[in-house]
Amino acid sequence: MAGYLIGEEGPLTGFVARFEEEEEWVLGRDPEVASIVLEDPLVSRRHVICRHTEGGYVLENVSTTNPALVNGQILIEPVLLQEGDLVKIGSSVFTFSHSYPNVESEDVKDDADLIHVRIGSGSLGRFIIKVTNGPNAGAEFSMQKGSSYVLGKDPNLCDIAFQDLSVSRQHARISIDDNNQVFIEDLSSRNGVLVNGIAITSKHLLSSEDLISLGTTSFLLIDREQIQETIFSPLPLATSIKAEELKQEESPASDWREMIIPKKHLIVASAFGILVLAGITSMITLFKTHKIEVVSQKEEHKILQENLKAFPDVQFSFNPPSGKLFLLGHVISSVEKQELLYKIENLSFVHSIEDNVIVDELIWENTNALLLVNPNWIGVSLSSTAPGKFVLRGYVQTLEQAQTLSDYLNLNFPYLDRLENQVIVETNLQMQVESVLIEKGFSSVTYQLSNGELVLAGRVDQKKAHTFNAIIDQFYTVPGIRLIKNFVIYTKADTSRIDISSKYQITGYSKKDDQNMFVVINGKILTIEDVVDGMKITEILSNTVLLEKDGVKFRINYNLQ
Repeated sequence: MAGYLIGEEGPLTGFVARFEEEEEWVLGRDPEVASIVLEDPLVSRRHVICRHTEGGYVLENVSTTNPALVNGQILIEPVLLQEGDLVKIGSSVFTFSHSYPNVESEDVKDDADLIHVRIGSGSLGRFIIKVTNGPNAGAEFSMQKGSSYVLGKDPNLCDIAFQDLSVSRQHARISIDDNNQVFIEDLSSRNGVLVNGIAITSKHLLSSEDLISLGTTSFLLIDREQIQETIFSPLPLATSIKAEELKQEESPASDWREMIIPKKHLIVASAFGILVLAGITSMITLFKTHKIEVVSQKEEHKILQENLKAFPDVQFSFNPPSGKLFLLGHVISSVEKQELLYKIENLSFVHSIEDNVIVDELIWENTNALLLVNPNWIGVSLSSTAPGKFVLRGYVQTLEQAQTLSDYLNLNFPYLDRLENQVIVETNLQMQVESVLIEKGFSSVTYQLSNGELVLAGRVDQKKAHTFNAIIDQFYTVPGIRLIKNFVIYTKADTSRIDISSKYQITGYSKKDDQNMFVVINGKILTIEDVVDGMKITEILSNTVLLEKDGVKFRINYNLQ
C-alpha cells in the first residue's frame, strides 16, 4: 500500500509527497541529495528519511538545525507513521495517509486558502484582474466601482492575498473611483510595484490590459466593457426575405423586356457595384511592396548586449537559427530580474529563454533565516554589495563559534567562491583594546565591548587628554569597532587622586636639601618606591604623599607644623 504526505499548512500547502515503487525516500531542499524536494527555506538539505518496512512507513529525522515534529513531538528516534499523523518539516505541516487525496476538494480548499477577496455581492464587477505568473497563476478577481483593495500576502490584512514570498504583507492598493478610473499605489513594499515593467513611485492611473508585477506575481487588468459587441441580422428579416423568394418562384415567368425595374432595385444594384469596386481597389493596395529590414546576427548580438548592459554580472549565449537565448549570472533583486526578462521578451528575434539567472536577494534571505536558528549567530547576517558578491558581516563571541559558522557555510552555502567573510570575533577584539590601553599607560580605564560598540569609562589626568584622544582615534581604525562611547572624566592632579588620609596617619618626616625624603606612616619609616598595602609611593611633598596602585592614584595629606 502506498503512502502520502499531504501538505496542510505553510508554503507547501497542497503539495503531495508520494512513497511509491521504492523502499527509501530522502526529503530535503537540495535536489542533488533529496529524492523528494521540498521548496522551503527552513528545510535542511537532507531533512528526513522515510523507509518502507513490513510494519509500514518509518520516518527518521536527519536534521540537527531544525528537527522534524510528529504530532507536536520532536522526532528523536525513528517512528512508525499512522493514518492521520501530523508531520512538521521546516515551516510546513503534512498529514500522513495511505490513500491519495481527493483532487477536487483539495483544489477548492487551496483556492480558499490562497485567495481572499472582499466583495460585497456575488455579481461580477466591470474590472477584473487575471494572474498570469506566480503561485496563483490562472486566478481571477472581480472588483467593484467605488471600492479599494489591498494586495499582499497576509490574508488577515489584505483583500486580495497571494501566496508569494516575494510579495510584502501589504504590498499595494488598487482603488476604483466613481468615474471608473483605476489607480494603483505602492504601500512601501520591499520589492516595489511594476506597471508594464516600469517601477512606480506614486499613485498611478491604470488602463485595460496593463501588466502589473508584485514580486514574482504578475497579473493583467481587464475592462469587461471594452469587449466589442457582435452585430447580427434579426430573424424576422431573414424569414420575410425567404417568403418573398418562395412567392417569386411560384409566380409565372414573364418576358424580361417587358419588365419594369423599380428604382429601389437600381439604387441597391448601384450601391452593390460601388462596394465591389471599393473592395477590388483595397485588395490592390495590399500588394504594395515594402522594404523589409533584416537583422543580421551581429546586430542581434549587439542589441542583446545593449539590453543587458544594466546587468553586468549576467552573461548570455544566443543561437540565431533557433532563436534560443541562454542566460547565466546574478542580479540583486527580483525586480531587477523582472526588468531583465521584460527587456528580452520584447525582442522579436528571441523565441525562447533558458533562464539560469540567480536572484541574490532570495539567497541571502534564505541563508539569514537559517542562521537565526542558532542563537550564537544572531549577530551575523548575509548581504550583497554587488550582483554575485556576498558579504557575511557581524559578531560572534569566541573563535570556536566562528569556526563552527565557517564549517556550516562550507556545507550549506553554494557560492563560497563569491563569499567574503567579515565576521569579527569579540574575544580577539577585546584583547586588542586591552593591550593598547595598558601599553599607553591607561590601565585604570575600564571598557565594555558588544556587537562592535566600545564603551570607555574611568578617570584620566587632564595632562594626558591629548594622548587618550589619540588612542580613541586609533580605535576607530580597528576593524570591528563601529561605535565608541567615551565616558572618561578628565581631572587635574589634585582632584584625580583618591584621598585616603583618614585611613593612614603620618606622624613624622625628615628633610634633605629642603625636600622631604622620609615619612612615618602608621609607625613605619618609608620613602619613595616603598609600598604601603600594595600602593607604591611615587612622590613625597611638603604636605602630601602621592601613591599609585594598578593605575589608580591616591594621596595622603598631612600637616605637622
